[in-house]
Amino acid sequence: MDFILNLNKYLSKSFVNELLDSMEEKKTSSLILNTKKIDEASFLNLFPHLRKHPFLKYVYYYNKDEYDLGKNYLLIAGAYYIMDASSLITSSLLDVNDGDLILDMCAAPGGKTISLLLYNLDKKFEVISNDISHSRALELSKNIERIGASNVIVTNNDFSLIKNKYKNAFNKIILDAPCSGSAMFRKNELAKKDWTIEKVLSLKEKQILLLNDAIYMLQDGGIIVYSTCSFSYEEDEEVLLEVLKVNPDIHLINIPFKEGFYKDNNVKEPIHLFPNLYEGEGQFIALLKKDGNDKKYDLSIKKEEKNKDLKRFNLNFNRQITLKDKIYLTNNPLDLSKLNLIRPGLEVYEVKKNYLTPSFSLAHYLNNKASIELNEKEKDLYLHGDEITKVLNLKNDFYLVSYKGINLGFIKYVNGKLKNYYPKGLRH
Repeated sequence: MDFILNLNKYLSKSFVNELLDSMEEKKTSSLILNTKKIDEASFLNLFPHLRKHPFLKYVYYYNKDEYDLGKNYLLIAGAYYIMDASSLITSSLLDVNDGDLILDMCAAPGGKTISLLLYNLDKKFEVISNDISHSRALELSKNIERIGASNVIVTNNDFSLIKNKYKNAFNKIILDAPCSGSAMFRKNELAKKDWTIEKVLSLKEKQILLLNDAIYMLQDGGIIVYSTCSFSYEEDEEVLLEVLKVNPDIHLINIPFKEGFYKDNNVKEPIHLFPNLYEGEGQFIALLKKDGNDKKYDLSIKKEEKNKDLKRFNLNFNRQITLKDKIYLTNNPLDLSKLNLIRPGLEVYEVKKNYLTPSFSLAHYLNNKASIELNEKEKDLYLHGDEITKVLNLKNDFYLVSYKGINLGFIKYVNGKLKNYYPKGLRH
């Protein structure tokens, strides 16, 4: 069976033709704004030709030929995250509450976790953001770092092997399942060449296993958002139908219809996002709920951190973890001993030669109130990795530097010199 015949399984020939035509058009570009870093008015003042998404908050479309936002220093500073507008709907559908513990099972490169954070900056919740691939988990960790999140632990685990340790542990689970990737055809020619029905059917079995694992780890009353970037019915509705057969305590939640959504006539609760209807690359999204009522976690701070270096930045968390000469802080209440930890919370310091160097992550997390404001020339020197001469009435120590109210990183002030601590791999 070829790709077109596969689509004809549930879509009309005329609709398939429209879909295929749309997949030959230029792909869209979109982003989600980090309003903790910059407000919408200030961002639009910098990039006035952005188009607001019709219903997603903080989401904008942009013309990549006009704004090369993938190379702008504001991306590294965590002011926004570039992500497809179809994928950005997924985490917007989760009703996050204070005290939620959330698992993102297949999280790399991090968009679902990051957008969840940026939609819910006013909520107190904790996330375990996981990927089974170690290399992809490292990339995930870098992207989390830029946003300045303090409530995310990044892990590299196969949860099918440790699910017994986390039975009924999570209030919400994001499962963006590995799939055949037909929604990626427009931006990835290899995905198009690699598509086969055999691959679809093999991935369907994997998706069923992953979804059943997610249900096992979900609290009573908890919610799973299941998504794929596949247009194949086998990986979407058929996966749900198979899983519902063996999980009588699970039911689908209807996703309210909006312009641009497509709903199947037989399984009406989920949505498809097709590029001929919705401005994005495509996505299938479903919400599943387990019967019962979930229990929220107590994430309140239970002690004040006494370490003087932490007190300087008013860093009060419940747990301090040292991993590979780096110090992390977290409020996550779970037993973390069974997890392969990549980033166990907010990285705050690196231990170098018996002294503490504040981390790049910490610069992204902190506000700019105590920062040294740089002018444009100094900002360019800093991003290039150069030392800056600037005589200030300060004692020799580490300090934040910022530009137009956005933190760039740390320097060490030494007798009128700003010693540069911007990461070498980011300098330009």
